[in-house]
Amino acid sequence: MNPRRRSVAKSNQGKFLLSSDTLEGYGLDFIFSLAKKVGFDWLDLSMWKNFDAWNADYVQWLVKEYELPVKIIQVSGKVNRLELNKAVDLATKLGVDTIVINPPRYLDVKTFKFIKDNLPAYKKVASNIKFAIVNWDMESSLTLLPILPGYSFVNIADIVKKYKAYLALELVHLKEEVLEMSLLKKLGNFLPYVVVTYLSDRDRSWKKYLPLGEGSLKLPTILKKFKQFEYDWYFSLRLKLGKKILADSEKVEIILKKCRNYFKEYYEDLKLG
Repeated sequence: MNPRRRSVAKSNQGKFLLSSDTLEGYGLDFIFSLAKKVGFDWLDLSMWKNFDAWNADYVQWLVKEYELPVKIIQVSGKVNRLELNKAVDLATKLGVDTIVINPPRYLDVKTFKFIKDNLPAYKKVASNIKFAIVNWDMESSLTLLPILPGYSFVNIADIVKKYKAYLALELVHLKEEVLEMSLLKKLGNFLPYVVVTYLSDRDRSWKKYLPLGEGSLKLPTILKKFKQFEYDWYFSLRLKLGKKILADSEKVEIILKKCRNYFKEYYEDLKLG
């Protein structure tokens, strides 16, 4: 059975989260303070990037201290039973409704099979949590596809139909023709199953996770399409910043503010019709 269509309050519609793995190497306290200062609505917590995130009491304290709820918990592309159990426990304690599973590397059959074989049981036990899988990087996987067909989460339709999961849509992983000819043209069919859309930009040489507006993706067109369909779940900013940039917190803050303002201009303040 496919995931059922969600029912969500309009106050949640199109909320903009910061994925904590954007600030790799930063302490969780500073991540919360920076996200709050820049103006993100909520936080998308990457457990494997911030091991202090495994301490539920500490995370609860940060949520109260900064008045910034955690709405998504991410687990790694090497997820195992211990990590996923901890994610469910943390989500339950924090009132988180979405767990995002980052896809295993293409030849990591062990992790792939763990997700495929055990996800139905987790969905049954934690029925109040939506489990979503990130679509894998199609471009870097193309040369490997004939070797082990089926052992990947490349196909976004399969994530929903075959594996009965929700979709955590990573736009930068989609080839342009898939994004423009398939996804956007059939967006109304996909959106009931998309619980989070990861936003970043990509240039023509496939350098990914760039700040919004610094690449070649047609993000204004994409965001407008999402708004036209009244997308009612989360957007999350996920960037990859170099060590030199991360070493300068003021520069990081400028980049995050730029992305926050970009989203405000092209989605929040966008007037239709």
